[in-house]
Order: sequence, then structure tokens, then C-alpha cells
Amino acid sequence: MEIAQQNNSDLIWNIERISDRDWAQKFVLQFEKVLCVFSGTVGQIYTNYSMHFPEDYQRNLVILPNPYAFHDTFNHVNEEAVTATGFHIIPGQVVKREGLFMLIKPKDPDAPAKPIPMNRAMQVLNNMRTADDPFLPVLVKGDLKPFQDKVPCLHLHRLRLPFLSPRITGFEKEELKRVIQEKMQALAKM
Repeated sequence: MEIAQQNNSDLIWNIERISDRDWAQKFVLQFEKVLCVFSGTVGQIYTNYSMHFPEDYQRNLVILPNPYAFHDTFNHVNEEAVTATGFHIIPGQVVKREGLFMLIKPKDPDAPAKPIPMNRAMQVLNNMRTADDPFLPVLVKGDLKPFQDKVPCLHLHRLRLPFLSPRITGFEKEELKRVIQEKMQALAKM
């Protein structure tokens, strides 16, 4: 774990702002096989990783890319290609329902965000995008946040294919898009 900290601080997430750490751990572990993680420090997207909460790291969340799956790591991903969405995934308990919900801010800046069931939210987001710039959600350090002070929630970022570095080939772009969209199918079923 020391190597992860020395080389890539983006893979160690501080979760002390969330008062119910056990709930935060259970909540975020649901997304381990469903969302990719972006590290701006090294310009990589990890599609195959595991999440850990080691005692020697004050139970911070530590993301460890699978060292045997180098082909599941995409390199040369520039920070400008990953943008915040303002969309948050929350547990259904917040709205007294089962499952996961996405908070999507309406166009009216004074209106409150509306919770939408995950499967419907993903359909809406996919329908709003073009084939050249699809909705491709990724996580970055700091995306696990407290909602209403104690409830864990995940903020989503998205990968913007048109803004990727020219160092990434067309084949790599298509493969990255395919992998993230494949994972999104599982996210929509949550």
C-alpha cells in the first residue's frame, strides 16, 4: 500500500467527513465492479481495481489497481477530458425507498435536486448524449461525500471523449467507451 501512496495519492481517499464509516464502506463497495476510477496525477483510468479500508491508513479508502490486468488501465488520459457532472448517487433510505437513486439538478437553479431511480436516471442521461460524446461516468478522489452530514453519496464525473488527448488512438477511445458502457449496464440495474 505504501507504493500506491508514494506514486499516486489519487488512490487514497479520506472518508473522515462521513460520520457513519461502516455505511460509507458498504455503500462504496457496491461500485467496485461498476464504475471506473480516474487519477489525474498519473493520467490513468482504472477499470479493474479493488477497494480496501486498511487500519494502518486510518480506514481511508485505498484503491488498488489489479497489477495483473495492465490491459485494464488506460494511459494518457488528460484531466481536461474528465469533468464534474453535479449528479450524485444516494442510497434509497434517504427517500424512504429501496435501491439507489440519482440526484439530478433541474435546469432551474433555485429548484431542489430531484431523486430519480438509478435505472431511469441512466436512461435519461444516455438519451441526452450523442454517440461521439456519450455519458461515461467515472469516479475521482473526493467523489465519496457525506449527504445531509452522515449519509454516504457518490458524486459522478464523466469522461468526455472529444477532449481526450491526441495521444490516445481511435481504437483506445472506442475500447474505453466500450468498457465504461459495459459497466454502466450493471450500474443501471442497481
